[in-house]
Amino acid sequence: MEYGDEIVQRVRELAPLLAERAEAAEAARRLPDGTIADLAATGLFGMLVPKRFGGAELGFEAMAAACREAGAACASTGWLSVIYTLHNWMVGLFPEQAQAEVWAERPYALIPCALSPSGTAEPVDGGHTITGRWGWGSGVMHADHVMVMALVTVDDAIEPRLFLIPRADVTVHDVWHTSGMRGTGSNDIEVADVFVPAHRSVPMLELAEGRSPGSRVHPGPLYRTPLVPVFALTGAAPVLGAAEGVLARFTERMSTRVMAYSGQRQRDLMSGQIRFAAATADLAAARLLLDGALGDVTAAIAEGRPLDMTERARARLVAAHVAVTARRVVNELCSAAGASAQFTSSPFQRAQRDVNTISGHVVFDPDAAYALYGRIGLGLDPGPVVLV
Repeated sequence: MEYGDEIVQRVRELAPLLAERAEAAEAARRLPDGTIADLAATGLFGMLVPKRFGGAELGFEAMAAACREAGAACASTGWLSVIYTLHNWMVGLFPEQAQAEVWAERPYALIPCALSPSGTAEPVDGGHTITGRWGWGSGVMHADHVMVMALVTVDDAIEPRLFLIPRADVTVHDVWHTSGMRGTGSNDIEVADVFVPAHRSVPMLELAEGRSPGSRVHPGPLYRTPLVPVFALTGAAPVLGAAEGVLARFTERMSTRVMAYSGQRQRDLMSGQIRFAAATADLAAARLLLDGALGDVTAAIAEGRPLDMTERARARLVAAHVAVTARRVVNELCSAAGASAQFTSSPFQRAQRDVNTISGHVVFDPDAAYALYGRIGLGLDPGPVVLV
């Protein structure tokens, strides 16, 4: 068994414990410290870290598969599995000095990343001074660093840059009171007039095009991969996993559930059989679509061929379509699971709220993703500011 498959298997074996902790994570509005430690012990967080810094330097496919397993147990845990693993890969895109600083003590870090340009950066001698406040800081409750996007004025032009900042230099605001994904602890991040040295920032354009400073440090194709397609596709993995988890619970529930008044077992009803079969087919198709898109991205980069705009937009299209499919399947199965599935202790209602919440993420917006692919695929200008 290859090492990537071993990590997937370890996360799969951990899944029952993650499911047991889901209710406590929701109540605390953050993952238990034990969950972070257990996930780290599987090797997950270091999967995409360069070997020279102690990581495994594996591919995105195995990482997405592992995060899908975590998402099947608990959507919040699955989402932070992606966040922490992918953002370690992003550290590998920064200049070498920043990488050495972040991974000085262990071959992974715990880093949220806010890509909305909600801050400003003023050029100063040796770097920038950053000020701003960012929402949706998934993973900030266990963070040792943060990454935030800020706008820099360069020769009368606006340049978005990503900045890597120690956790001690930021303020976290407790605002994460939501209906779903509570366990992610996605609180606001504020930075007030903090100096960030030059080696801890990267222009967003370089990240989007796969030509970051890290791509010149590490020869592997992993570090030449454009940011947005990878973020979209790997982010969809735990959403799909959550739906797969609901299907597994629905299947188990059907085998013993007796319908009120009629006394029939749900598994004997054609309606239950149809829902089970349709959900199975829909999620299998979504998984094939996701795996195929990830494989296409990694194969192109491995061949030394940069992704064109159509291919990059297709990644957004696939990610959004997978999330839409997962949300529909979860809502249909939870509806068919009966009223008792809506008790707050039930994993059905938690998964339903989690998937409905995470589907609102900008990268999974179906209207935006479908329109983006439609415009680019039909030869139209996608516009000046697109997440692609």
